[in-house]
Order: sequence, then C-alpha cells, then structure tokens
Amino acid sequence: MSQYNLYMQPQPKTFDIQIGHIALTNVHFHRAHVRVTFFRQDANPGRRNREPRMFETTIVRNANLNGNVEYPAEAGRNASADRSPEVPTLETRNLSRAVSGKVLVDGISVQIPPGEVLAVVGPSGAGKSSFLRLLNRLDEPTGGTVLLTGEDYREIAPRELRRRVGMVMQTAYLFPGTVAANIAFGPRQRGEILSTEQIAALLDRVGLGGYQDRNVSNLSGGEAQRVSVARTLANAPEGLLLDEPTSALDEASVRGIEELLLGIIQERRMTCVIVTHNRAQAARIASRTMVLEAGRLVAIGPTKEVLHAG
Repeated sequence: MSQYNLYMQPQPKTFDIQIGHIALTNVHFHRAHVRVTFFRQDANPGRRNREPRMFETTIVRNANLNGNVEYPAEAGRNASADRSPEVPTLETRNLSRAVSGKVLVDGISVQIPPGEVLAVVGPSGAGKSSFLRLLNRLDEPTGGTVLLTGEDYREIAPRELRRRVGMVMQTAYLFPGTVAANIAFGPRQRGEILSTEQIAALLDRVGLGGYQDRNVSNLSGGEAQRVSVARTLANAPEGLLLDEPTSALDEASVRGIEELLLGIIQERRMTCVIVTHNRAQAARIASRTMVLEAGRLVAIGPTKEVLHAG
C-alpha cells in the first residue's frame, strides 16, 4: 500500500482527487489545507519486477468538493485556478546518461518553474554534476531529454541553448585580460556589443563597481566568482546552473555570493539549479531539494522536509 502523510480537518464529504499520477481516494476535507507526502511507492499496484518510483512532495491548498485544486506559488504553480499552469523553465523527462556501461544519470524526471531555486544534493559520485551538465548539453544524454520552456532542447542550437541556460562552475574560468573584456565576451559572440554603461551596471550589480579595467589575474577568488556571475548575466539567461559555486571560497565570500545570487534570481525570476555538498547552503537558498544516489532520484520536495528526512 502507498504511504501517505495527510494533515487535514476531517469533514463528512468524500471524493477522489488526482494529483500528478496518483489518485487519492476517500479524502475527507472541505476548503482545507492538505499536506501530501509521497514516499518511494509506485502508483500502479500491477507493476511488478520494477524499481519503486519517487513522487514529489507537494503542498496543496484549498481543494474543494468538485475536485479543483489550487496550488501555492511556492509549489511552482499559479495560485489562481482560473489561470493556465505555468510552463516550467526546465523539465527533464527520463533523463539518462551512461558511459562505457556505467550509468551516471538514471531516468530523472523533474519540472523546475520560473523563479525557483532547486538544490541537488547527494553523496560523492551520486551523479550531481553529471545531471547538471546534461541540462545545457555540456554532456549528451543517452536517454530522455530536457525541455526549455516547453521546447525540446535538441531542437535548439548549442550556443543559443548555453546562452539561455548559463552555468557558473566551482572555479571561475576567466579569459586573460580585463574584467570588462570577460563580461563582453558572450554578447560579442552573437554580434552584440555591450556599452560601457551596460558593463558598469553589471559590475555594480555584483558588487564590483569600478572593476572594468582590472586584470583578472589580480582578482581574489570571491571577486573572480562575481565576475563569472556577471559574465553569465550578460547573456540574459532564463536559467542558471551552479556547480558548487562557493566551495572554494571563505565563509564571508560564500554568504556574499549567496545573497548576490538570490537577489538576481528574484529580480529576473530566473530558474536556478545548484549542486552543493553543503546542506546548510541548500537550506539557505533553495525552495526545493532533490537527492541523488547512484544516478537516481530518490527524494525531492521542500528543502526543509527533504533535509530533515535525510
């Protein structure tokens, strides 16, 4: 039997509602707040000899007697039942990668709406960075695919895809030369020239006002990472991929980068996926967290609940 945690006010009315691929039968409530947590359990009791699935924790509110459900903004859906569901910025469908017979990423399906920060955690070798690299085709999937705002990303030219889904790595890989030249690089590849004012505005936003003419070889680790963020932002991405972006920084620089990223994500309503080994960092900045083990998705849901359960 499936395991459910349901917290609600019991009422005499009964009906069935459908959430994702799971039907909940004989749920008693009327305009109540409902909390539903799905653990590793398959929706179809007829499935045999298959691994159990992980279903996402979802917070549902205001489910009424005709079966309509309103989702809160933090669950990545519109609060109003009168509006169409928002198209996820990124959606993976059975995303997989295997190399020389070794499975690195195994059939991951997840939706990430605009403005959400999703943390990816798990033990070393779990496939966290491999999963991230698949999201903008730095590595090619051997199974499944990714949708970018509803479009199969295999139909998007790689350079355009990586402009729209930017990445900041653990170490800031900057080109030799000035800070300004690094920031202008991406747009210049598309035939666009950033003005001096635009470059200055980007540097101001990342807390490096007046750094335009500095040589990148003279930057601290924290400064170099801020330049890397500004260079990514110059491409006006819809999504931001972060691979352990603060692991090489001191604690003061870590908090500064976190505050910077959260502010930019909120301003631009960008989708962000961050790989981190630091669960405290995930709790500070991510609304949802997914846990990988041996390339497989084993848990996903609100960060506090996932990390507490782990």
